[in-house]
Amino acid sequence: MLSALPLSFVTVVETGSITRASEELNIAKSAVSQNLKRLEEQLDVKLAIRTTRHLSLTPAGERYYQRCKEILALSQQAETEMESFGATPSGPLTITAPHALIAPVVAPALASVTQKFPALQPSVIAEDKRLNLISEGIDVAISVGQLPDSTLQARRIGTLHDILCAAPDLLAKAPKADTPAYWEWVQSLPYIAHTREPAVVKHKLPTQQNSKPVDLSFRSTVKANTIEAIAAFARNGLGIALLPDIGIAQDLKSGSLMPLAGLADPAPTPIYAVHTYDNLPPKSVQETISAVQQALTNALH
Repeated sequence: MLSALPLSFVTVVETGSITRASEELNIAKSAVSQNLKRLEEQLDVKLAIRTTRHLSLTPAGERYYQRCKEILALSQQAETEMESFGATPSGPLTITAPHALIAPVVAPALASVTQKFPALQPSVIAEDKRLNLISEGIDVAISVGQLPDSTLQARRIGTLHDILCAAPDLLAKAPKADTPAYWEWVQSLPYIAHTREPAVVKHKLPTQQNSKPVDLSFRSTVKANTIEAIAAFARNGLGIALLPDIGIAQDLKSGSLMPLAGLADPAPTPIYAVHTYDNLPPKSVQETISAVQQALTNALH
C-alpha cells in the first residue's frame, strides 16, 4: 500500500482537485496540499503545476503517477489473493503420501475435507519416495521420518511405530521368549522385505529384558515394493516383517498379525505435513493437514 504522500498525489490526480481529494481521503485540504509539497521536496522534482482551478502533471509527474498506479494495483491483487486464502476452499489440491498411509489415513482425511468443502478437487500421489513439491505441483506432502534441511514448511502431525510381526500360525512353535534360543529361532524365520532393502536385513530392536536391544539379522525370502503387499504376505504366513503400526492397526486388533514376543515398545518415528506456502498456507492446505492429523489419531484407536 502507498504511504500518505504518494497516496495524496494519486488521489489529487484522479479526483482532479485538492478539494475533492481531501473529501476522498477524509483529511483537511491543507494536509493534502502539504503532502504534495513534501513529496516534491522528497523526490526533488516537480510533479504537477497547480492553479486555483486546474492541476496538470509534468512529464516526471505523469511517470510517477503511472508507477504509483502499478503499486496500487499490485497491492489490491495481493489483498484479493489473501482474501482467497481465507475463502471457502475450492479447486485442485494435490497431496502425496506413502502407500501405507493412503487407506488408513489419507482416504478418510480427504473424505472429511471434501464433505466439509464440496468444491475442493483433491488428487493423490501414492509414493514412498519424497517428491519435489514445486516441480510436481504438490500442495501437501505427508512424510515419514526425519526431514532434511530445506526451505519447506513442516508441521509434525503424529508418529508411527515399526512392529516386528507375523501371522499367529508362524509364531505358534516359538521357544520361550528372551532366550538365546528364541532369538536364533526368530532369525531363522522367512523374512518379507521391501524391495529397496538389501538381501540381508539387520535390525537393532529394544527388548523387554532391561530394555537391552537385540541385534537381529534376516535373509529376505520374499520382497514387495509396498507396505500393503508386505502386510498381505505376512497375514498369509509367508514370513515375518517389520511394519508400521498405522498400516496394520486392524490386523493387530483382529489377531491376523501378532507382534513378536520379547520386544519392548519401539521408538516413535515422526510424521510431518510439508508444504511450500511459507507461514501462510491457503485454507485448503490448513484444513487438509488438520484432517490428516485427526485421521492419524483415529487410525490407532
